[in-house]
Order: sequence, then structure tokens, then C-alpha cells
Amino acid sequence: MTNGTRPDKRVPTVPSFALILSAFGAIQLAAAEDPIKPSPANFTNYVQRIPATDASVEMVAIPGGTITIGSAEDEAGREASDPPQKTVTIQPFWMGRYEITWEAFLPYVFGEWDKFEKPEGEADGFSRPTKPYGSLYREHGNNRHPALGMSHFAARQFCKWMSMRTGQEFRLPTEAEWEYACRAGTKTPFFWGDDATRAESYGWFADNSDYTTHPVGKKAPNRFGLFDIVGNLAEWCEQEGEDDPRVARGGAFTEPVAKLRSAARLIDVPEWNALDPQIPKSIWWLSSADFVGIRVVRSLAEPTNAPASSTASSEQ
Repeated sequence: MTNGTRPDKRVPTVPSFALILSAFGAIQLAAAEDPIKPSPANFTNYVQRIPATDASVEMVAIPGGTITIGSAEDEAGREASDPPQKTVTIQPFWMGRYEITWEAFLPYVFGEWDKFEKPEGEADGFSRPTKPYGSLYREHGNNRHPALGMSHFAARQFCKWMSMRTGQEFRLPTEAEWEYACRAGTKTPFFWGDDATRAESYGWFADNSDYTTHPVGKKAPNRFGLFDIVGNLAEWCEQEGEDDPRVARGGAFTEPVAKLRSAARLIDVPEWNALDPQIPKSIWWLSSADFVGIRVVRSLAEPTNAPASSTASSEQ
């Protein structure tokens, strides 16, 4: 990719970020009190229930706009893996307030799938993960801790499973969407400003994590109300093309503070699978990469299947 103006290929041009953010400010502070059907006509925060489980995912309405993402050539802390600067236009979308926790991920791995009614005409189209050897938690916590260690393929399959279960279309964010949501209108290296010493207030990283994950939502959120958007776990993003690298954004509990910059990247390498104990090697589990997780998004579009079970969020 080169510098310059290049709209994100998923979306059309929309009004400027500042105008949209102002218009949606009240939505970010409070959602409707009555149950709603999330739709373009009712774009607000809501709670997505996953039928036949005890799990739910809080979804935050992210207003669209135009913003410059990536890092400048002279930006302090810039690394070779950082994407170059470009201007992108993003359509409004929903993003998970928190990283996907074990409460939501375990039903995908071990749940009784026969409890779900498959939509009429829907092929199976996906598989549950191979059962891993040993503990899924890898000596990290489980209660409200983010689910970790899945491959990029497994992360995409989880989104497909969640879509099938709810009747809504969930997916991984593009890199442009992820960075746009992380920056929340800021242009500084970190979403809270230039001062790296303030990272303690916003994320779990190598200097304060005790080298483990922590329950989601314990640090301060960014301007959009997204918790742990940096630190705790790095978050898988969708590939732009088959030949592009698989990328996780946001740093992790294992990483130095520089990886909490909005433009920082972690790029999938073969070593992430080096210790996989399964023969043949599993496409599902990253035995060496216990620092990668999932944050789901949903495009602003009418669902293609039946309406999901959901309620408006009262915790804003």
C-alpha cells in the first residue's frame, strides 16, 4: 500500500468523522430502554444474546467518518511492521464493547449444537474446533477473561457460528475499522495522547499485567466506550486479500507499551504454531500464541436471516 487517499473498499463516502461523532454522542451515552431490533433505522448500542447459551455480547454503535490511520514516517516509536498512513472512509458499524470472553467462546467449542435450529436452506458450512490438549485457559483466568489462542481461521469460524446462532452477520473487523474504532477521532500515537506513561490506566501490557490476561473491562475505555481495545489480548483483523499477512492489532499482555499505539501491528508467523501438540498440526489452536483473541463487529445493514434475540443495553 502507498500513502494517499484510499477509501476502505467495504464502504462508500459518508460525512466527516467530527460531524457524525457529534450527532451520535447521545447514543454513546445512553441506549433505548425498550427492547429493539438493531437495524440501520435504529442505530444504537445493544446487547446481542446468543440463543441456547447464557452468553451475550455488548455491541457499541461506532459512527462512520473519514480519518487518517497508520503511522507517519517520523512518528516516535514507529516500527517497520506499522502500516503506512492513508486516509480511509468508514461506514458506521457495531463493535463488541469487550473482547470475546470464554463465556461466549466455550459454547462454540463444547456446546450442544443440536439445541440450535439451523436456518432453512442453510448448509453446515463450518466446523467446531478440534478439542485441544490440556487446558484451554493455558494457566490464565477463565471468569470474564478474554478467550485466547485461536488461529485466524478459528476466529473467523467463531464469527460464522455466532452469525448462524443469532441471525445477524458478525465478522472480524478490517484493519481500517479496527484502527478507526481504537483512535476514536484522535491523531496521537496512543488513543489517549502522546504520553506513554498513561498506558497503565487503559490497558494490560508487559509492565503491569504480571504476564497474564485480566477480566475484561477493568481499565478505562476509549472515547467510543471500548474496553481493552489495547492490551490484554491482541485482536485478529480480517485480511484484505489472500496474499496479505494475518494481522492482530492492539498489543497484548505480553507486549511493551509501544505495541499499544493505535497503528501498531502483530503479524502472524509460523512460530505461533510451533508448539502445537496435535498430529497433524491443528488449524484451530495456536499453542504458542496465547496473546491473541477476538473482538467482533457487525456492519450497518439489515440482517439476512430471521431477527435475533437481543435487548437494548442499559449499561452505557
